Amino acid sequence: MTTTWSEVLRLPELVELRRRRRVLTATLGAVAALLFAGFLVGFAAFPEELGETRPFDVPLSLWIVFSQFAGTWVLVWAYFRFSRTYVGPAVDAAVDALTDHRTDSTRITALTSELGGPRS
Repeated sequence: MTTTWSEVLRLPELVELRRRRRVLTATLGAVAALLFAGFLVGFAAFPEELGETRPFDVPLSLWIVFSQFAGTWVLVWAYFRFSRTYVGPAVDAAVDALTDHRTDSTRITALTSELGGPRS
C-alpha cells in the first residue's frame, strides 16, 4: 500500500507545521505591510513636516527612510529566528511522523528530503 498526499497532509504533525508556518508568515507579512503603509501615508500626508523637521540636524524624511531599512532588517532577523525556534520543532516532528508512518520507504525518503530532512 502506498501513502497518498492527502493521507500525508492529514498527519497531525504536518497540520501543525502548516499552521505554524502560516501564522509566522501572515504575522510578519502584516507587520511589513503596516510598516510600508505608514511610510506611504507619512510621505503622502505630511511632506512639508517631513522635510522641515530636523531632529539632530537631519531631515525627518531621512529618519523615516532609515526606519524602513532598519525595520526590514528586524523583520528578516525575526523570520529567521522564529523559523528556527517556532517552526523548526514542527519540522522535526513532521519528519519523525513521516518516518514513523511510512509504508513505502522510497516515497518517505523523497518527502523528508523535500522538507529539509532531520535537523541535527
